[in-house]
Amino acid sequence: MRRTRESVHSTYLFPAIVIMLIAQPVVASLFAAASELLALPLIVTLVAMIWSIDGSGRWLRPGIALGSAAFASFLAGHMLGRSELEITSGVLTALLGGLCVVLGVISLFRSSEITFSSLLVAMSVYLLMGAMFGLVFDLCHQVEPAWFHGVTPAGRAAVTAELIYFSLGTLTGTAYGDILPVQPIVRALTNVEAVVGQLYIAVLVARLVSSYVGERDEPNG
Repeated sequence: MRRTRESVHSTYLFPAIVIMLIAQPVVASLFAAASELLALPLIVTLVAMIWSIDGSGRWLRPGIALGSAAFASFLAGHMLGRSELEITSGVLTALLGGLCVVLGVISLFRSSEITFSSLLVAMSVYLLMGAMFGLVFDLCHQVEPAWFHGVTPAGRAAVTAELIYFSLGTLTGTAYGDILPVQPIVRALTNVEAVVGQLYIAVLVARLVSSYVGERDEPNG
């Protein structure tokens, strides 16, 4: 069963996360409405990720509940034109993504055997951290656009794409300074993301890669 879950993650979930991160800004620049609908496959992917990394199975039902609520809130808000429902969906999706990140880190630390799929889980969690912080920044921008300087007012989908770009730059330490947080709470969140991103690479990913290489070399020793 564990192998099956790892196979699902490596075959479908990791590529899905990468494709959505690439597709969102591209689709946002061409078809804004279609870009917003990418929230639906993201929610499904997050629930599937919880299933693939939660060995105990205790978090699957809460994950399905969060995902279903986020899915329903998004559809209702989109069809009824109710921005508060879309914000609710964003909050629930961010919580769902945060749960995925926490379960992923716990799973990696508890893993007794480091496989190629484990490395893909680690990369998925890293990318998800950037995406989820981006969603949080997007929610903050919806509350008060003046909390950020440099965000182009080109529609909801374009703003989301820019803030995910800002988030990934913050996470990896490659931000160019074209978007700046100016509100204290948002600045604090930015600092948290920057520190977590560097610690994740320095501690967890380095440990996984060294263990993986060591396990591969062991039979030849």
